[in-house]
Amino acid sequence: MKAKYIRVSTTEQNTERQRSDANERLKLYEDKVSGLIPFAKRPAGKRLIKDVKQGKINHITIHSVDRLGRDVVAMQKQLNWFIDQEVQIYAENIQMNLINEDGSMNSIAKMIIDLLGSVASLEMEAIKERQKQGIKIAQAKGVYTGRKPGAVMSNKNYLKRHRDVVSLLKDGFSINKAAKLTGKAFVTVRKVKNRIEFNASMSS
Repeated sequence: MKAKYIRVSTTEQNTERQRSDANERLKLYEDKVSGLIPFAKRPAGKRLIKDVKQGKINHITIHSVDRLGRDVVAMQKQLNWFIDQEVQIYAENIQMNLINEDGSMNSIAKMIIDLLGSVASLEMEAIKERQKQGIKIAQAKGVYTGRKPGAVMSNKNYLKRHRDVVSLLKDGFSINKAAKLTGKAFVTVRKVKNRIEFNASMSS
């Protein structure tokens, strides 16, 4: 049986674009969770893996390969798992099967995964470089002195800075798990949780 896997990051995002090409012959599996959450721990991802193991699904359509994971390692790992289970993956954005007839990964799929990894790395380096240049310019103008001792960031800006942690906590993940998945310190994640709870108490 064929299936279609859909994922968006939040409940507010619309899935109609990914649903548009689905038909009654495709069993839908839909997640509205952060991409930081491993595929096997997503609600719909869990169900899909279970059905694959039980032999109910042997062909899966996805919008793009990045639906399988947040980073290169996660995408590669999940795609390899499907290869081991002899499940074909079809990516709509490139209109191509990601697995060859002999069960190996399509060279185009490998190239896309590598490219996504390279782009992510380049974007991070570009952001760091822009920050350094901006600080140097501000210092030259005498308008940048660094963060003042004791300065406190507003709740809004703090939560915006750690939006990845916010997403995981709202999805029910513990502080320890959110810290592990985001690579951030336990104390940082705890501060995020405290600020979320403070905002909730102020609005109630």
